[in-house]
Amino acid sequence: MPAAWELKMEIPDKTSHSSAARRLDRYGPLLTGMFIKKNSALVLALFAGLAMSGCTASVASSHKTDSYLYEDTRRLVDFVEGAAALIEQRGTAAFSEFGRADSRWQSFSTYLFVYDNTGMCVWHGMNPELVGRNLLGLHDALGKPVIQSMVAITKRPERDASGWVFYLWEERTDLLPAWKSSYVRKAVAPDGKTYFVGSGSSRMKVEKVFVRDRVEEAARLVQEQGRDAAFRELKDTASPYYFLGNFIFVLDQRGHSLVDPAYPTLAGGRDMSRVRDALGRPVIQEALQKLEHSDEAWVQFLWPKPGERLPSRKLMYVRKVRVDGEVLLVGSDFYLATPIWMKS
Repeated sequence: MPAAWELKMEIPDKTSHSSAARRLDRYGPLLTGMFIKKNSALVLALFAGLAMSGCTASVASSHKTDSYLYEDTRRLVDFVEGAAALIEQRGTAAFSEFGRADSRWQSFSTYLFVYDNTGMCVWHGMNPELVGRNLLGLHDALGKPVIQSMVAITKRPERDASGWVFYLWEERTDLLPAWKSSYVRKAVAPDGKTYFVGSGSSRMKVEKVFVRDRVEEAARLVQEQGRDAAFRELKDTASPYYFLGNFIFVLDQRGHSLVDPAYPTLAGGRDMSRVRDALGRPVIQEALQKLEHSDEAWVQFLWPKPGERLPSRKLMYVRKVRVDGEVLLVGSDFYLATPIWMKS
C-alpha cells in the first residue's frame, strides 16, 4: 500500500526563529484546513486514487467469489486470489512472504502450492521437498492427471484464468483416499513468467456452480466430439467428469439412459422416466417437463445416501443439447450440504 500523502511545509528552526515557530504552531492547522477546503476536489481525488490502488486486488477477488454459496469456498478462493496478486506484483520474491511464520499464508486452514507452466513445483507450503521437481505426470488414485489439469489453466488466454480441479487424493495420514477440491489461479509475474498458484481442501462442500460448470463442459464435449467419442470420455472415471463422487449422465428425450455411470455394466440402458424419489415425485418427468420450455433445469428431490435409510436433499441440473438433429439431456446431481442446525 502506498504511503499516505501529506502536505509538506518548510518549518523554521524554533531555536533561531521562535516567534515564527509560535505563529506556525498557532495558525498551521488553520492554514492546512483552508488548503484542503479550497482544494477539496484534488484531495478527494488523491484519496480515491489511493483507495482504489489498495482495493484493486480485493475487488477482483470479490467478483471471483460471488457465485459461491458457502463461506468456506469463498475464503479459499480469496486466499488463492491474494497469493496470485502477490506473485503478479513481486514475482518469486512473493515466496519468502508465503513462508513467513506470522503471515496469513501460514495461518490459513490449508496451504499454498505454486508451479510454473511446465509442471515444475517452485513453492510448496506442505512438502518443501517437492520444490524443483517436475510433477506433470502426477496422477490421483483414479488416474486423473492432477498437475496436467492445473497446468491447462495457465494455457488459457486470460491473465487471471482460474478453475477448480477435483481429484481423489491419497493423504499420508488417511486410511483411504479422499476427494479434494483445489482452486487454481494463473499468475503472470512482472518478468513475464507464468505460474499457477492453488490451494485445496478435502472438506469442501459441493457448490451448485461446481455441478453446473461440469455439466456445461460435458454438453460442449458432446456437441463438439459427437456421441461416440464424448460418451467414452464421460464414462471414464479418470476424466474430469467424475468428480467429488458425482458423475455425468446422458438421457435421450424420452428419459432413457445413454450414459449411466451408476450402472456401468448394464447393457441397453434404463428407463429413467419412471424414477420417483422418497416422496413419490417423478424426478426425471419433472425435469423433462421443465426442459420443454427451457434449455436447462434444476430439480430438487429426496434420496437416501448410500448406506442410509432416511432420505436426504439432492439437487439435479440438466442441460438440453442438440447433436445431429437429436435432442440429448446432459446432467448430474449431488447431495446438498446439511445445515448445522439439522445435524444430530
